[in-house]
Amino acid sequence: MLLTASQFGKESRRNCISNATIALCFRALSKGVSNEFRQVLSLQRSLREVTLGVPNLERLTLTGCYNLTDEKLIFAFSEDNYSLTELNLSMCKQITDRSILKIAQHLKFLQSLDLGGCSNITNSLLTTVRLQLKKLKRLNLRSCRNITDSGIAKLCGQTLSNCVDSTHCINEEPNKVLEYLGLQDCQKLTDEALRYISVGFSNMKSINLSFCSGITDVGLKHLSTISQLNELNLRSCVNITDAGIKYLSDAGLKLRSLDISFCDKIGDQSLSYISQGLCYLHSLSLNSCSITDDGLMKIAQTLNDLSMLNIGQCNRITDKGLNAIAESCRSLRTIDIYGCTRITNIDVHTMLAVSKPFICFDICLKDLSS
Repeated sequence: MLLTASQFGKESRRNCISNATIALCFRALSKGVSNEFRQVLSLQRSLREVTLGVPNLERLTLTGCYNLTDEKLIFAFSEDNYSLTELNLSMCKQITDRSILKIAQHLKFLQSLDLGGCSNITNSLLTTVRLQLKKLKRLNLRSCRNITDSGIAKLCGQTLSNCVDSTHCINEEPNKVLEYLGLQDCQKLTDEALRYISVGFSNMKSINLSFCSGITDVGLKHLSTISQLNELNLRSCVNITDAGIKYLSDAGLKLRSLDISFCDKIGDQSLSYISQGLCYLHSLSLNSCSITDDGLMKIAQTLNDLSMLNIGQCNRITDKGLNAIAESCRSLRTIDIYGCTRITNIDVHTMLAVSKPFICFDICLKDLSS
């Protein structure tokens, strides 16, 4: 059973939550067949009444509950909960390590924890996450700006004392469960954090490092050793260069999604490396990169599965490069050419003509006007 509850009554607003939406998902099995039922409710209850009174609660979203405090969260999860697998506390600004440390012992089956925007979270929490939440597959620490390299070391079960040298660490408890790690806008992180991750999370499939300006090509060399990695977001990692992309390409990673938008040191050489070693890409974002038609012609030759291409604000791209993509990337369904001022409306029509049906453009009509 899937039940969505929105709009809290006065009692709930007094107790813990205001201007928020709670998403609740329940499981109902009838003769081995799963049934779903959707209903909108107005809850006149406190959070504790929801967590204790709703059977088989699986997913709980408390995004933007600004009045939710450590005390109220601890009170709500004061007993073991065996059904909850997803907890979203993003933008709950008053939450600190204290409440997560307490409730982790009662949420042993949690698979997804979102702490994005919880700016009071620190490195101290991450040891508990590693030791208590053994089934965790997804962890989002977006904009938790107190997180540093040492915190990531704790999350990975590593310390300076069990590092053999500056490039090799022994992981005491390898984590083969965590698949997604969101570190967007964690601005204190450096390449050291990626070294810990490469050793500690062998089954990592997706990592978001966007706006982590401390990451360089050395960090990408570490990530290139994670063979299971298929999604990598490096948006606005301004110290990434073509050399870093070469590390990823030479490793033969089977990346399906790569975002290097607003990395202004990325140029045509990166696209050459991508065309040689990252041929499984379905989504490639290059917004505002220093690329030209020559680079597009390179990837057009080998990225046969490419379905999404973002090249917005790449103002050196012309009709020549767009035509190469149109003629060769037959799986393409979405392309962003916003701000590509040297592309004409004639060639947009040409691309529509040669592409298969259902292609979506993100363009600025003013740029294409005659």
